[in-house]
Amino acid sequence: MEKGDEKVRKTAKQSSGNIIEIDCVIFNFEDENLKVLLVKQKENPGNVSWRLASDYIKKNETMSSTAQNILEKYIGGNQFFLKQLKAFGYSSQSSLQEDISIGYYALVKRGNMLNETLSDDVKWIGIHEITGLNDRHKTILDYSVKELRKNICSSAIGFNLLPEKFTLLQVIHLYEEILNIEINKSNFRRKLFQMDLVNDSNEKEEDVSHRAARFYSLNLKKDEMLAHKTLDFNFYGKSFFAE
Repeated sequence: MEKGDEKVRKTAKQSSGNIIEIDCVIFNFEDENLKVLLVKQKENPGNVSWRLASDYIKKNETMSSTAQNILEKYIGGNQFFLKQLKAFGYSSQSSLQEDISIGYYALVKRGNMLNETLSDDVKWIGIHEITGLNDRHKTILDYSVKELRKNICSSAIGFNLLPEKFTLLQVIHLYEEILNIEINKSNFRRKLFQMDLVNDSNEKEEDVSHRAARFYSLNLKKDEMLAHKTLDFNFYGKSFFAE
């Protein structure tokens, strides 16, 4: 932990008795890979490790506002999906009390720019390539992946990871990557159309070496939120698995 973080930690400890930290798992989907934003943490000179994007709840802040501030700090803007997970207890470094972490996960669209002033201190890394996280952050990451897998089958939140216009193959790759399965493409496409989930944008890919694919957009009623768009992807049914 860096000196500035330790000072904030002591201040939070004095004011509340317990440390309450917000830990955010920030997901991105690029190059057909689910990635997580990690932040550089210099514990000792020459010893660099990485952690989840985190911050302590400061005076006059709420859990939600702290999580929002974390996203805006590293991603910039407010175009992201953010959902609270649950509270996680962990051993305190400064007392016998148990400190508390409130976990969140966020979904940001492909191509989101990182805050340029932090470019040397943050990186996107593939979900299967992450190593060296401390026990708390690994627990939160594992839990967030399970929640994401569950929720993308029952709502349209997964589309927060795609551009505004996308191909059906991009949707399939997104679900295959997150769920770690191979999908029967024909049946999956049929299900998308049966649910009236996507609209044909009447546009196609350009300057590609393969057959140009059509672009689609999500079919949402005015002011309808992705988290409230109910889906029914039963991936335990045989029809969705590739033969």
